[in-house]
Amino acid sequence: MSKVVKVLFGLPWYQGPDIETYPLYFEHMHYYGRLRERSLWLNWVGKKWGSEVQNEALKEITPLDPKQADTNYAEIWHDQHDVVFEFGLADETRLSLPGLARERLAETAMREGYDYLFMWDYDMKFSWSMFMRLFRHQKSVVSALAFTARPPYDPVIYRIKQYQDPTHGIRHESETVHNYPKNQLVSGADVGGALAFGGAVNLIHTSVFRKIPKPWFHSTGCGEDFMFCLRCHLHDIPVYVDTAAQTLHKQHASNWIGETHYEQNRHSPNDSDTNMEQPAPA
Repeated sequence: MSKVVKVLFGLPWYQGPDIETYPLYFEHMHYYGRLRERSLWLNWVGKKWGSEVQNEALKEITPLDPKQADTNYAEIWHDQHDVVFEFGLADETRLSLPGLARERLAETAMREGYDYLFMWDYDMKFSWSMFMRLFRHQKSVVSALAFTARPPYDPVIYRIKQYQDPTHGIRHESETVHNYPKNQLVSGADVGGALAFGGAVNLIHTSVFRKIPKPWFHSTGCGEDFMFCLRCHLHDIPVYVDTAAQTLHKQHASNWIGETHYEQNRHSPNDSDTNMEQPAPA
């Protein structure tokens, strides 16, 4: 009998849809629909016969854009014939607290009986088959590789450092892992300590939320992703990052204008006051 795997797509988009990445969201939804149909079809025809026609099946579910395709796509799909996917969607967009949004998405996944929670941020770009890449690892907590959108563009892979604070006792802080192992599934053992990641693109088995008491994510400010990884570490739940599953992070560049800019530009040739038509003499 086929195993039914229920996956909730969670959107903790605290700034709402992005004009550049929102069209990708529709492409992803179309892909996941075809992925579910393919899982039903392969189980209907049977594993043995389904394996024989797998190459033809892959042609229909492989992304049309070559840049989106994975070189080992057939390998990713292999051994998934006994799985039927059911997908759902939960939207917590435009919530100013990303930690609270993730908390609510986890609550929805638990309440509705989902097996996995697949979350991604609104400003991320990644392959259509990212879910299958992460799912195939069969880990309770696994993340794709991402980088910060601001200089110095560090990887969001961290080593959790523990130290003794004279006033507050045991404290934890993050240390960026710059020389991370590439093109592999990375664990804490690979970075010399407990592992943490950013909240860019993550797949979490909902059993994790039953093992860790609430809150799972920090509900105010930022750093809720590190908070979650730390709580996983404190409850002996291993965390992984697939450095072969890469993403792109949109850079948000802003110009900030203050008095200095005003003083520098007030007497420039383009200044509106100097270009105003002067009244004729009386």
